Amino acid sequence: MLLAPKDVIECAFVADNPGNWMLHCHVADHQMSGLMTVFRVT
Repeated sequence: MLLAPKDVIECAFVADNPGNWMLHCHVADHQMSGLMTVFRVT
């Protein structure tokens, strides 16, 4: 899925594996410019 800047999506999933999880772009230059985030499942 391609998103434009400031686009917002909703997703639903079962969060049954505790820990810190990273969402990121697979293009290294994009990762370096901040196209990633981390969420925590407790």
